Amino acid sequence: MNLIPAMLLAAASTQANAEIATHVDKALDGKVIDAVPLDRPAAIYPRLAAERGREGWVQLSYVVNERGEVESAVIEKSSGEPSFERSALNAVKKWQFKPATQNNKPIKQCKNQVQLAYHLPEPYRGVSRPFLKRYKKIIKHIDKNELESVSELFQEIEERKLKNFTEDSYYWVAKARYFAKKNDRENELRAIVRIVQVDQGYIPDDMFIAYLTRLIVLNMEQSKLKYALSTYDRLSKISGAEASVKMLAPYIDKVHALIKDESKDIWVNGQINHSLWSHKLVRSAFSISDIQGNLDTLEVRCDNQFSTYDVKAGLQWNIPKSWQGCQVYIYGDKGASFNLVETEAAKNV
Repeated sequence: MNLIPAMLLAAASTQANAEIATHVDKALDGKVIDAVPLDRPAAIYPRLAAERGREGWVQLSYVVNERGEVESAVIEKSSGEPSFERSALNAVKKWQFKPATQNNKPIKQCKNQVQLAYHLPEPYRGVSRPFLKRYKKIIKHIDKNELESVSELFQEIEERKLKNFTEDSYYWVAKARYFAKKNDRENELRAIVRIVQVDQGYIPDDMFIAYLTRLIVLNMEQSKLKYALSTYDRLSKISGAEASVKMLAPYIDKVHALIKDESKDIWVNGQINHSLWSHKLVRSAFSISDIQGNLDTLEVRCDNQFSTYDVKAGLQWNIPKSWQGCQVYIYGDKGASFNLVETEAAKNV
């Protein structure tokens, strides 16, 4: 049965727009005009995934060079299906843009992000009976604090593969509850990120709002402040979330105050889970310390600047204030850990 003609492939592009700094270096004193898409061929829904009723998503970061071509495309996160990752990378690498310009000259636009979502038609949105059976067992064991039985049930679900966004969402709901019960906040955060990675509609709205609220709290606890602020902005736009927004407002004010108070360092724990780790900066200076394992390279991707470095413990990176909206990508061996410390910037930068 050929399902491909019936497939609905939605590409929810979140390409970052470059913010223009108020105070800029002389070399960057012209207004930056963002790259404009000219041709963005749709990603191809992998045939086997479609025939098996699989859904998924892939989030990528890429650079648009001076010729309007995509380069340095990397997968930041995904639902875990390799065929979707290959499809998304192949599509994005073919995209063409009218390049960004500054002072009427083409420049690189170095921090662009997109999320491609692979959707099936509505009839495929439910969960299978085997999934529902195992999900209910997992929740029952968690509620009874019988955690030793849960890992095997999770493994059974993983071996059967998650079919669609609904199963994926409830799988990660179960994971979040499991890690919360174990007081494993880092993995709880990772699980909640997976829950809210897609739009509302797969879990009840009140549950979705509760997990966004929890995600903000965990991001603040783990010093992932840019993520806390962006998630708060997202929560603020959701009808029915007014009570959560009001409750969090004083803590968001404290986040803004901490970012401005450069006498206090901001420590972020990092670990390579696949091939890279990324972090959105709230300051213009940082260092890497306490490296355990092998780290290869470090990239700083900003709105209109892109630089690659060797990773060296104790070295401070000072980013010019004109490089707006910067994100750090660190590549290395799976399991390698370190601390990224956001610090006070050097005065002459």
